[in-house]
Amino acid sequence: MRRLPPIAVLVALGLCALPSLATAGPLDFSAAAPPRFRAALRAKLHMPPSRHGFESRFDLEAQHDYTVTVVGEGDIVVVEVSRPPAHGKEDALEKLLGSKRSVTAYVARGTVTEHRIVASFGKFGKVDVRFRPTGRVVESGQRRGCRGTDHFTSQLGVFVGGVRFSGEERYVAVRSHRARGRIRSPLRLHCSSRHPRSFSSSRARPVREQPSFTPTFLTATWRHAVSSLELITFRIGKTTLFAAVNEESLGSMARMRFALATAPSKKTVAFNEALTEATITPPEPFHGKGTYRAASDGTTTWTGSLSVSFPGAPRLPLTGEAFKAALVTGF
Repeated sequence: MRRLPPIAVLVALGLCALPSLATAGPLDFSAAAPPRFRAALRAKLHMPPSRHGFESRFDLEAQHDYTVTVVGEGDIVVVEVSRPPAHGKEDALEKLLGSKRSVTAYVARGTVTEHRIVASFGKFGKVDVRFRPTGRVVESGQRRGCRGTDHFTSQLGVFVGGVRFSGEERYVAVRSHRARGRIRSPLRLHCSSRHPRSFSSSRARPVREQPSFTPTFLTATWRHAVSSLELITFRIGKTTLFAAVNEESLGSMARMRFALATAPSKKTVAFNEALTEATITPPEPFHGKGTYRAASDGTTTWTGSLSVSFPGAPRLPLTGEAFKAALVTGF
């Protein structure tokens, strides 16, 4: 059996731990991603662990329903651009995963302290703000099974100074001198998402902590110099998760785009028992169809109209000869 890509395994583990959604840092930039998947994305950026125990954050509203979020953690500053799903309504699974289904994040090194966020994003703009606390402090609910602190503490206040940012071809543009925000600590909680084993009687067998399943993965990857684009399709039972990650180094900063969707497997994924053919038709923010075929000589093709829409990059193609595709099952 072919060995799975490490990131695909992390996606699988993440779906098994969906309840713990509240510990994302700035590089885990979409609350829609399962926890382990966010960690994998952070690792793919080759960012070192934060040396500080807090996160600074504030939001700005922009045109076309975009939200621009500025996040500071350690020596990293992120400008994240997102907007709600186009269809407006969310089903139960979408509410669990979060509403940020497609995100473009601009990442730069800067200065982040409890009083200031400063970073340059080159031609895109600059962030230089100071934090003025209002004196109000908010604590999150306590969580069980934690090592150390079992809740977050947020100091509310106002960030004042200057934010000037414009995306590619000005698809989004913000200028602000004042925004409400907060500083939250600790940076992350170290809590277990597992539930204690349950017994219906003293002689009953323990309830299994995780369901038995055989996952199926379809991946397609394109890499060139300092850019990459990766599609990951993860089918488990009746539900399939679709994720796309686009990374690009822009000199002193990086741009990372992320999209996520879930849908019923029966409607969106089809493959034969020999795993030599597969077709996927994921929902928004994806568009079109992708078809995988493997020949007896070991060659594979990945064709179709499949694309993905990110903020600032609509309909980015996800198929073609430049992609290396693979279809595998099991861990």
